[in-house]
Amino acid sequence: MNFVGANLKSQFTFVKIVLLCILIASGVLVLRNLGHSGITYWDEGFHAVVARNLTKHPLKFTLYDQPWLPYDYKGWGENHIWLHKPPVAMWTIWLSHLIFGINTFALRLPSAISLVVTTWLTYRIAADLFDKRTGLIAAFLQAFNPFLFQSVHGYRYSDHIDIALLLWVQVSCWFLLRAIRTGKRKHYILSGVTMGIAYLSKSYLALITFGIALVVWVVTWYAGQRNPISKEERELKDWQGNPKGIVRNGVEDGSTERRVKYLTRLTEPQGIIKKRDIGLQLLAAIATVAPWTIYCLIYYRKEFLWEHKRVLDHLNTDIESWGASWDRPLFDYMPLFYPMFYTALVAAVLCLIVVLFKRWQLAELFMLAWSIGVIVPHTLAQTKTPSATMIAVPPLLICLAAVISRAWQRRDWIYTSIWAAGMFAITVISGGRTLVESRDQFDELNMVAPFIQTNFWIIEQLIGFGVLLAIFAGAYRLIRQHNSQRWFLLGLRTVALAIALFYAGHYVHAAYKVTERNSKVPLYETSGQRLQRELPENACFFLDDERVGAHFDLMYYADRSTYQIYNKHMKKPRDFKRQAKQARAAGAIPYIFSVKETTYDYPLFIEGEVDLGNGKIQKYRVLEITEIQ
Repeated sequence: MNFVGANLKSQFTFVKIVLLCILIASGVLVLRNLGHSGITYWDEGFHAVVARNLTKHPLKFTLYDQPWLPYDYKGWGENHIWLHKPPVAMWTIWLSHLIFGINTFALRLPSAISLVVTTWLTYRIAADLFDKRTGLIAAFLQAFNPFLFQSVHGYRYSDHIDIALLLWVQVSCWFLLRAIRTGKRKHYILSGVTMGIAYLSKSYLALITFGIALVVWVVTWYAGQRNPISKEERELKDWQGNPKGIVRNGVEDGSTERRVKYLTRLTEPQGIIKKRDIGLQLLAAIATVAPWTIYCLIYYRKEFLWEHKRVLDHLNTDIESWGASWDRPLFDYMPLFYPMFYTALVAAVLCLIVVLFKRWQLAELFMLAWSIGVIVPHTLAQTKTPSATMIAVPPLLICLAAVISRAWQRRDWIYTSIWAAGMFAITVISGGRTLVESRDQFDELNMVAPFIQTNFWIIEQLIGFGVLLAIFAGAYRLIRQHNSQRWFLLGLRTVALAIALFYAGHYVHAAYKVTERNSKVPLYETSGQRLQRELPENACFFLDDERVGAHFDLMYYADRSTYQIYNKHMKKPRDFKRQAKQARAAGAIPYIFSVKETTYDYPLFIEGEVDLGNGKIQKYRVLEITEIQ
């Protein structure tokens, strides 16, 4: 009987079951309260309105579909033609709206589906580069990532735009990996096409896949120059059809160890990617992006060129007060993606960098090129946003998962020490939360590294990690000749595993808390349906609700252009009387949508109230502005 084959089949079935459980659990949890009616102003409100307008004209991207007031095409916050973001993500939401109707569940469903798909992709990439255990650990960490859950539910400065970018970058990297493994041109083409789709999701960040391909080519070319293919490796190629061994001078060399050694060397990334492969990938991406670019240059040239310029301005200009010192991504934004275990992840990545320089292997090279290729440009750019490093989540999680997986390999004391030292450091030394609350908090400070100073606990934990790693390594060397070394390593793994499971529970609970939030804004959801029925399509609202972004709630649910009279970001209140006159001259019927007790000298058109829950009732009035003074 073939017990080995049966055992492998059993292990494969177990892995599939575990992966399926992770995907189902993540999908069910992220769907919980997905359709909450609260639309976040940054950035979900903009994308919700634009995607809704696409249901009327799929190729015309508009924010104010009926711009009754004068606007500046350079001001994306009140623009008519809206090209502030590329089209793919909003086309996906538009399709969801067509299928499920105009509601917030349809608005966020593409993000929820994408999260599950990216989790599966993380498993596939990690399992291919490392092993299935690494894939399962990385998939779990991505499946319940609290920051990704917040983005799916629209609670962060990101939503489906960033989730779509993450999805298509991962698809492109997966095809690139398959291309490197197989050498097939169709995979390079597919990698380029999906890289183009990623570009059409959120611009130049999608070029990370091209960067990975370039790094792999440079490293493999350099390695090939230093270590040309030897006679033995050429013999190994001839051996592929001879399963028993290599024939040398008529004598068969059946050494399994020798064959494995040669096979490992042959499967290193030496000579497995060529310049023409990279060119093919890039050409496929350009061909994918070209139709949309040409379309915009023909029909909306000034808006497209201006927005394209603003994207490039992120490199050397402070855009919308997002400018920050070099250390903000590493010491403020990124801890949000990896709560509780951020320092352990950083330590694992640093150790894999050392491993990479000792033995150049595709697994470490691919993951580190992906991670560093995202983080370094964002660190150097003057404008830094919280979600810009989201596409580095999969490779960084895979790096941590690889260390944990290798720690359980027999006799591997190095990775056991790294994992244990990381777990001990984040437990013994307090920290884990970023302390910077406002994006403008350091605007007036002239400091070299203000975020390192503010979140110095990260440095403390890294120092603690280094000390513990040295202690564990020293202890192992002292006892490695004794039988106790086995128990020492087992003890380290067991304690590290217990700590990791403790943090994993809190990690999943943090994701659960995101879905428990269930933000509700029933006022506009309820009144908006009524306004659509009872008011003409050329109605124009002036809203006195001062909650930032409230006008986007009304625009989304009522499908009527809405202008907020005042919020804290405005220098002074809007002169709505004068602007109502402008709107009427443009063909609109101006109304005030009031949620305040303010007395307006205008006739009442509609009056109503909405149950907000917990015994609270919100009254609202709609008054037509008939007399313009």
